Amino acid sequence: MRKLSADLANALAAEYVLGTLPGRARRRFEAIVRADPETAAILRRWEDGLTPLAEGVAPVEPPARVWREIEARIAPPAAAATKAGSGFWKAFGMVSGGLASVLLAFFLYISTGSRGDPLFVAVLTAPDSAPRMVVSMQAPHTLRVRMVKPWGGMEDKGLELWVLPKDGAPRSLGMVHNTMGDTMIRIGPDDPRIQDIKALAISAEPPGGSPTKQPTGPVLCSGMVAPVRRA
Repeated sequence: MRKLSADLANALAAEYVLGTLPGRARRRFEAIVRADPETAAILRRWEDGLTPLAEGVAPVEPPARVWREIEARIAPPAAAATKAGSGFWKAFGMVSGGLASVLLAFFLYISTGSRGDPLFVAVLTAPDSAPRMVVSMQAPHTLRVRMVKPWGGMEDKGLELWVLPKDGAPRSLGMVHNTMGDTMIRIGPDDPRIQDIKALAISAEPPGGSPTKQPTGPVLCSGMVAPVRRA
């Protein structure tokens, strides 16, 4: 059985604890944990970090729109959306983040972030539920985008970060480095681009950004925003 790298072990352990790791992969990971004490220790760290957070979250009955989204994903309509903005929102779905992303965001921030509390935090996950980056709004004027897992085959593309507000079209926050580490974006908490923020998403765009000021490429990852404290 092959030895997992620390990064891969942490990613798998996070998904395992959150319940997003698929069945076959889950069983393989359990076998690795039984055979490898280091991976078992990493799993315990994630369990110790996430379980208390989950216990403090009150249960919430999913609204009707969530079930409609699930039904739409199971049996998507034949006609595709014609408008770019509409297609972007449909690709995002608004149910890809949920409680799992909020809990993972908190734990990743607590375990790897700075001491000061952020204004908000979000984990952006790919369609397969794999975490790709953690975004946190640091006081007073810094947005930190921490890459968890870069994308391959993106030599002729760039990653553009978008705010998905409660109403209206997506708003660009700029380009993000497709490498391990942090991209720091200078932005104030009163910047109109992050007002009424509901979620964040990354799309594949030309290296200099979208030529239309709206998403033109596929949505690579997305996640709901969890407010941590007031500005």
